Amino acid sequence: MELTKNITLGVYLPGKSFIHRLDPRTKIIASGIIVILLLMIRSYQAYGAVFIFLAAAVIIAGIPPGYAFSGFKPMLPVLTFMWIFQLFLYSSPDAEVIFSWWIFTATDAGFHMGTLITLRVIFLFGITTLLTLTTSMVSLTDGLESLLSPLKAIGLPTQELVMTMVIALRFVLILAEELDKIVKAQMARGVAFDRGNFIQKTKKIFPVFLPLFISAFKRAEELIIAMEARSYTGGKHRTKMKTLHIGRVDLAAILIMLIFSALIIFLILTVNPTI
Repeated sequence: MELTKNITLGVYLPGKSFIHRLDPRTKIIASGIIVILLLMIRSYQAYGAVFIFLAAAVIIAGIPPGYAFSGFKPMLPVLTFMWIFQLFLYSSPDAEVIFSWWIFTATDAGFHMGTLITLRVIFLFGITTLLTLTTSMVSLTDGLESLLSPLKAIGLPTQELVMTMVIALRFVLILAEELDKIVKAQMARGVAFDRGNFIQKTKKIFPVFLPLFISAFKRAEELIIAMEARSYTGGKHRTKMKTLHIGRVDLAAILIMLIFSALIIFLILTVNPTI
């Protein structure tokens, strides 16, 4: 029962591709633009264009497609429930009924809404995963600090805020590894997590969370002690080992993003929404 093999969010795969060599600020801004566009899309044609763009980015980055898409496996139950929820509960005045059973009625509007929302979540997760797969935590931290630095003028502790975000992202993988160890230890003691019905399997999972939370608090305490022992004081009077700069590859990436954004906006304005 490998719980960590499908965890891709927060994992960094070193490489020398075009995307790896981009300035982290360029990748963060590009990811933000795609996120904004995804929130505006309401047609399958536009989602198709986004899929082609992300698939090309994965290939250019040299990331194995199987590994890149394996991160969606843990999300399948949630995505399925989300799609079914929209299928039966969303409707509109001119919606056509697909089928009806007891108190449940599925409409074409619910089908399209569920599909669009599911695609939106998948692509949001995909662009975030691509960002972390091609950007180290150090570069990601430096990029976020640089982008948020103007907020220091209003007294916002940007460095501490970014550090908290990056640590939380890193803890996703750490807690997944810890959960995998606890589950394997329970299985070695005779607990069969794959046997029984849904309720029985759920009951077996609950005792696992207590040692997981204890381990999480212990790791957090160790991290605090380590930072205090090194006299960590946030961003005050700290220098960077590497200075960020915008190069030719970043300018080329910006041009590509402008063309892609123009294409998506064109599709949003010209293609009739699915719902």
